[in-house]
Amino acid sequence: MKYLVRLLIVVLVVGFAVSCKPVPVSHWFPVTPREHYEKELYKAKMEKTAAGQTWFRVGEAVLNDSVFSLAPYQERFFLGDSVPAQAILLKVPEGRRLVIAPTREEGDTSAHFFMELYKIKRNGKPQRLDYISDKTQTLTYTNDDSDTLLLRLQTGLNEQTAVSLSLTTEPALGFPVSGHSMSSVISFWGADRDGGVRSHEGIDIRAKRGTPVIAAQNGFVTQTGTNNLGGKVVFLSSVSSSYSLYYAHLDSQMVSVGQRVIVGDTLGLVGNTGNAITTAPHLHFGIYARGSGAVNPLPFIDNRKEKIPGLPERSRWLGDTVHIRRKANLYVSPQFEKSGQIASLPANTLVRILGEMAKGFRVETENGAKGYIPTVPFEAYSKQISSIE
Repeated sequence: MKYLVRLLIVVLVVGFAVSCKPVPVSHWFPVTPREHYEKELYKAKMEKTAAGQTWFRVGEAVLNDSVFSLAPYQERFFLGDSVPAQAILLKVPEGRRLVIAPTREEGDTSAHFFMELYKIKRNGKPQRLDYISDKTQTLTYTNDDSDTLLLRLQTGLNEQTAVSLSLTTEPALGFPVSGHSMSSVISFWGADRDGGVRSHEGIDIRAKRGTPVIAAQNGFVTQTGTNNLGGKVVFLSSVSSSYSLYYAHLDSQMVSVGQRVIVGDTLGLVGNTGNAITTAPHLHFGIYARGSGAVNPLPFIDNRKEKIPGLPERSRWLGDTVHIRRKANLYVSPQFEKSGQIASLPANTLVRILGEMAKGFRVETENGAKGYIPTVPFEAYSKQISSIE
């Protein structure tokens, strides 16, 4: 009898589950501000309304967008009505830390704004990495695995806003010589050595003998010793990445194998040991990636301020559907590289203006293609375009 009762319970549970429409996990266990907002929409049964269906559908669809950009870069995005969400793919140069800073239009506090950062996994699926909240208004990401990132922006249901986005990068490591900066670099990656027999696998940083060379990352000392080329050397491995740092030509070493260090700790002193005996004191600084050998260390420590194009005043066309008054090429990225051309748009083509930057616009065509066009004159269009709206 007990067996029959249990079997009946199982059948009822399975039948109930099959008869119910699946509800996203975020409805029950929200984590991000967007998921908390989504839960409230489900409570109000807004997913059954036309506007609610657009909000959910577009929010998911942009996770498959293919428009692409590189930092440093700025863009102003339109979010509203049939475009409640937008997204952009990003690549971070090796050795750089991406800094993402959104800015709302002055006085615009009524609309919700959600921003989430994803990594595109090998199977093409997005994996959420981070998001902004009341406590964090900027996002940072350090490139260790050459990941493709996706940034999703979204406003609330039946709300409209414009958000300016600044993408900049910073060096992933600290500068390896105390009190010095890029102005002290005297030799770069790839320079000829030994009459062209080999190339320079690092950079040289001039400093007075005895200047402290310091840990550019948190980690542990994996090797100290002496060799013919580097003289007195120290190897430092990271605790959070696959990179190993190489300090050479030291006058003396001040750490031992196995020692844990943090950024700024002294590893040794600048000298000219090894094959640098006939040169002025300097540090040879190298970086080795596990499995791929030496990489150019310059981007990892280049602390010079980036030049980023400013944004124009907000255009009257942002969010509108317009005619382009002369032909324009449509590109996959705002860098307008020839290899990234998607299509050629003839004069009078109808487009919707989804974003704007210093020298162009993000647009969507009638057939749903998204991309960037250089700055061209527009002409107002009085009717809505069904395939865009």
